[in-house]
Amino acid sequence: MVLLMSQHTFYRKYRSQTFDEIVGQRHVVETLKNAITHDRLTHAYIFSGPRGTGKTSIARILAKSLNCRKERGVTPCLDCDICQHITNGTSVDIVEIDAASNTGVDNIRSLNDTVNFSPVECQYKLYIIDEAHMLSTGAFNALLKTLEEPPEKTIFILATTEPHKFPITIHSRCQHLHFRNLTTDEIVSQLQFVATSESLTVDDKGISLIAKNSGGCMRDGLSLLNQAYSFKGTSISYDDILFILGTTEDSTLLQLLDAVLTYDHKTVIEILQKLIQSGANSTQLLSDLMRNATQLLHTSLGLTDLVEGTPDYHKQLNGIIKKTSVSILTQLISTLADIEGEMRWFSYPSLLLQIRLSEFIHVTTSKTSPTAEPVTTPSAPAPVIQPKPVARPPAPVTTPPEPIMTAPPKLVTTPPEPVTVDPPPKPVSTPPVSKSIISATTAQFADNQSTDKIWNTVLDDIKKQSSALYSLLRGSTVAQEDDAIVYIRLKQSFKFFIDKLSESHHQDSINTHLSRYFTPPKKFKLYDGEDIKSTQSTGPYTEKTEKNGGGSDFKLINDVVTLFEGTIV
Repeated sequence: MVLLMSQHTFYRKYRSQTFDEIVGQRHVVETLKNAITHDRLTHAYIFSGPRGTGKTSIARILAKSLNCRKERGVTPCLDCDICQHITNGTSVDIVEIDAASNTGVDNIRSLNDTVNFSPVECQYKLYIIDEAHMLSTGAFNALLKTLEEPPEKTIFILATTEPHKFPITIHSRCQHLHFRNLTTDEIVSQLQFVATSESLTVDDKGISLIAKNSGGCMRDGLSLLNQAYSFKGTSISYDDILFILGTTEDSTLLQLLDAVLTYDHKTVIEILQKLIQSGANSTQLLSDLMRNATQLLHTSLGLTDLVEGTPDYHKQLNGIIKKTSVSILTQLISTLADIEGEMRWFSYPSLLLQIRLSEFIHVTTSKTSPTAEPVTTPSAPAPVIQPKPVARPPAPVTTPPEPIMTAPPKLVTTPPEPVTVDPPPKPVSTPPVSKSIISATTAQFADNQSTDKIWNTVLDDIKKQSSALYSLLRGSTVAQEDDAIVYIRLKQSFKFFIDKLSESHHQDSINTHLSRYFTPPKKFKLYDGEDIKSTQSTGPYTEKTEKNGGGSDFKLINDVVTLFEGTIV
């Protein structure tokens, strides 16, 4: 009963049984055919490539070609007992190992103990290790010697989707064959063959849509067709496939992209709301938008050979690219790629999609608007105006010596407050120190634009090193700063973001990046909305006043700290 059920699964029922039935991978097929014909087989192979592209199927075909009783060569008979056993997975000499479940050293040691046994019914003994990159380091080391010098008539095949995880010592002992993703046309051709064989009536547009959503994986394409067959039976329409996939028709997607590229904010939100209410999957919708945006980019660059679709689809693409430019399309695709990385952190991905597309429209229109320059021009003098008050403190510093030198007796007539502050030597030296610190801090705030540029550079460094950390800080800006700390305002102050950024390894990473651009180094801190300018200017002065017996300023700060149950940092 289990075998009967498995045969109803299209990707198993229509698994390729000979080299001639393999779809794509001609370079791999020709290599193995020549090796069999001229007796140039290697004792160990690495089959690497995306999932569902034929790695295990070709390994089994190789086993049948080498061991077929009737037609030993590149085309097995498929009728003899050995071919049947290999096809059904019951041959004792063709050992298939799932490395994801057998990762340890003991499993490989057990393999090493049995590898020296001669084949029972076949001429060649094959070990097919699937997902081989899952083996532990110890397991790889245990396999090394056997893999390098296996017994005669024994062949190892390591199938993997991540060959970079193999130790270099394994690579050096194997012949590496790379599998590629299948093209849309190759998948469409196979799906049409399966539909005809199963007497299915499927819309050509529907088959093309399945192929586009299979990601170059034949197994995924056959699984989607099997799902449509289970849902609707032998008659499957284009709308049925749209519903099953949770995807959207290309014409609607192009209408949405047209609204985005023409900055029609209202239409964008309306289309998104309709799609979401109709049950469109947000992740699939984003994937479809990226695919169509890429088609727009290819069309705008004149790469029409890379663009698939009907003449009406091409006409719609040409109509949209007349309203935009290559740079805008590139920015849009980059924005969509960023959304894909952020979706995993949000409970409402549809809302995130609306927010980011709205931001793209706002940012793009602000850059291209003719009023953009007048808006930035008035803000430019602001830093120039701020340094003027900074230059005033030296005037009070130079004026006291004149009264002291010209008329010393006037010290008696001066108000008591300056007399009480001036006599102690330390308090006299303290105010200039605090004023210099204040002026330096003010200069830093006046140079806030350069700090913003430094922070943007830090964000770029973080993006290259850790995409997860960058997603938390994306769009953040410098709120304020002092001599030791840069206060950062998050674009979206979600509690999850704040908690993650409070973790020590994130704090250390950000501080390390900041230390490259500030001397002395400054530390990162999230801005909580409190203005730090006043505390910064009085901090050094009140600290020294406290050491010298207190003062009214320190008392005022102390009262505030006590009122809010805080601490002075």
